[in-house]
Amino acid sequence: MSHITAAGNVEVPAYLALGQLGFKIERRILESGVEWWIARKHGEEFSAGSPLEVLGLCLMRTTRGDAWKATDDEINSYLRTYYPDSLPSEQE
Repeated sequence: MSHITAAGNVEVPAYLALGQLGFKIERRILESGVEWWIARKHGEEFSAGSPLEVLGLCLMRTTRGDAWKATDDEINSYLRTYYPDSLPSEQE
C-alpha cells in the first residue's frame, strides 16, 4: 500500500512529472510576492501556486476533456455529499 501526502517532498516529483508529460514549465514571482507556476503544451496553459496544483489541473483536464467544468448536477451532488449543512433545507 502506498500513501502520498501533499507536502514539500512532492513538489519536485510533481515538477518532474510535468516535464515527463512534455510541458514547458515557468516559475514567476508576481508583484505581490506570490509564487506562480505555469505549464504549457500544445496551446494549453495551466497555472497555479505550486507544481502539484498545476499537475492536478493537467490531470483534471486530461480526465474530463473539453467538458472539464462541473455541471449543476455535479456541483449539487458534491455539495450534498461533502457540505450538506451549507445547502438550504427542502422546506424553505
